[in-house]
Amino acid sequence: MNYQKYYNSASRARSIVWDFFEPLFEDRWGRFALAILGIYVLIGLVGPLLPLPGPFEYIQTPSGGTAQLESPSSEFPLGTTYFGYSVLSQTIHSFRTSLFVGGLSAILVVTIGVNIGLVSGYYGGVIDTILMGLTDMAYGLPFYPMAIILVAIFGSGLHIIAVVIALLFWRSVARVTRSETLSLREREFVKSARAAGSSDLKIMYYHLLPNLLPLILIYFVFAITWGILLEASLSFIGLGNPDTVSWGLMLHEVFGSGELTRAWWWVVAPSVTLWLFIWCLYVVARTLEDSATVSAKGGA
Repeated sequence: MNYQKYYNSASRARSIVWDFFEPLFEDRWGRFALAILGIYVLIGLVGPLLPLPGPFEYIQTPSGGTAQLESPSSEFPLGTTYFGYSVLSQTIHSFRTSLFVGGLSAILVVTIGVNIGLVSGYYGGVIDTILMGLTDMAYGLPFYPMAIILVAIFGSGLHIIAVVIALLFWRSVARVTRSETLSLREREFVKSARAAGSSDLKIMYYHLLPNLLPLILIYFVFAITWGILLEASLSFIGLGNPDTVSWGLMLHEVFGSGELTRAWWWVVAPSVTLWLFIWCLYVVARTLEDSATVSAKGGA
């Protein structure tokens, strides 16, 4: 086996990725968004290990009663819920939930979409017609109604929610990947590889795939955003996993308790945390997208 070829391919992929991400570090808002996302990841990894009450653990007052709807104070940071849970603890534990659902759904979305788009764009003909026909059919599915039906049928586990997101969002990735592959397959390096006797699989995954990395990374970030938003939406309407705390579940509980206007701290913590997360992901994705657009125009 010629390891040098694979090493050169990996080096080329790393170079493409770095050149693609470099403008993000040069943009002020991009750097800020990356810093916030780094903090989110850190909290998601170590937050549940902190010496805090459990997310569904009743908090006691000094007198021995349940600390219901206590406003933020030194004794109760971020306050407590109607059920006597710590808002701080629930907010911190929700970081891991959102990171898990967003990350897993993004991996599934990109894996399904890229492979379908790559095969469809490379082979064309009947294969392209069939795969793009399936993609068009997927576009015809109403998103939220289908998500609600699938979760109601298969359950509300985090893995199930991630799979549901992937089944509904791969279509956009497949369409864009197919379009880019149609252009790349006519390049000289592909013709040279085909003339040298390379197999179709090698051409697709060794020669074409590294050139699709910028596109894949953009949609990976967007898929994380879609995953987090859908999990929050399903949890808010009561279809999330009731055994796993999330920002959507917190908002569902405050709405269901009837304390939406009075317990402002119970609303602000999950709302602001979720909004900031989505905003940072959006800034990163848009910055990368603008960079890719400028690069494409420059290379045209």
